[in-house]
Amino acid sequence: MMRFMRFPAFAACAVALIVANSGPSAAQQTAAQEDGPAAIAVASAVSYAPIPADAALDIVPATDTELANDALDLTIQALAGRGHANSREAGYVLSVDAVLLRGIGQDAGLPRTQEGSKRGDQYTNADKSPSEDPLTAGNLFNSESGAFLSPAQPRTGGHLLRVSYEAYDRKSGLYVWRGQIERDSIGVGADASLQQMIPALLEHFGSTLPQIEVPLN
Repeated sequence: MMRFMRFPAFAACAVALIVANSGPSAAQQTAAQEDGPAAIAVASAVSYAPIPADAALDIVPATDTELANDALDLTIQALAGRGHANSREAGYVLSVDAVLLRGIGQDAGLPRTQEGSKRGDQYTNADKSPSEDPLTAGNLFNSESGAFLSPAQPRTGGHLLRVSYEAYDRKSGLYVWRGQIERDSIGVGADASLQQMIPALLEHFGSTLPQIEVPLN
């Protein structure tokens, strides 16, 4: 003969409390979302010459790192959706780089290249540029003379994730477009940030984009 044990009232209350505290309610999750994005990325870009809407691109990583290669895959996918096939024979080359810098506040006093038009270290690397070069002279958006430098902005988050692009005409070697997006926060992980940052910037591929903020979640 089977005997049925009565479930004590205090045990039922304990189970109810555990279930109630096991996770946020839908209302709590909605309230959290309404508080604002978990992080903010900042994007900007400059166009030097038009890129045909259906132009094939030779999309390559600037560095051989896992992060840069992840950015490469996301870039190929995003640009394919905009009509740009990836081809080694393409007339335009798009270089992709992604870096994660911790303790970035240490370089707050160092200059960094923001824009430019000609390829090569003498135009885009401050360490290798003579003082009289247009790079350090500061030629903003000059398609003939190179790039300009500005002081690096102070960083407070200490976890700067930056994705940068340089597109150039294979025949002339001149830049046709450059873009960058970055976030300085640990509120959103690197993978999730890349998945949101890259499509947001590449919506403006080939166009000049004044600095905008991109919310990340």
